[in-house]
Amino acid sequence: MAVIVRDATEADFESLTKLDLAYNVGDRYLELERSGSGPELTYRMRWRTGTAREVVYATLTIEDLRDALHKHTDAFLVAELDGEIAGYEMIAKPRFTNAAEITDLAVHRPTRRSGAGRALIDAAFAWARERDLRAVWVEPRGDFAGAIDFYLSLGFRVSGLNDRWNTNTDDADGRQTVYMYVELG
Repeated sequence: MAVIVRDATEADFESLTKLDLAYNVGDRYLELERSGSGPELTYRMRWRTGTAREVVYATLTIEDLRDALHKHTDAFLVAELDGEIAGYEMIAKPRFTNAAEITDLAVHRPTRRSGAGRALIDAAFAWARERDLRAVWVEPRGDFAGAIDFYLSLGFRVSGLNDRWNTNTDDADGRQTVYMYVELG
């Protein structure tokens, strides 16, 4: 069961729309605590206990995938497992930095723990190194402990938390965004 990572093409879109991208939000989440006032503020991130539930990461449409491939990403990769698409990753290189952001990473539920996610992350590292970028960052939700643990296991470090980012309609519960990065040495 070798995982192959390659550039996505429009021929992959139909398969991508059929991926099961639901995941279980565990019973723990990262939360930002503040203490003090004025300029003497102290911040601390803590794991809190929550309610386990299932969340759908994304609902992919052909139009959204076409826009991602041609307009919104610098790299759009797919992972194949035994000739079938097992996951995808989108990477952006903003002009304001010499680092890359993994904007989307998702693995088909039946193929999780197959190495597809790790292969996609390794491909992002290679992509960034080929462009002499210094780091790669990702921004998982604070309530997706599985993703946070996954990124930590691959060398990412928590570099911050934004408790005001996800307050729009795509994240109505307002869970924090966790900033994570890995330096490429």
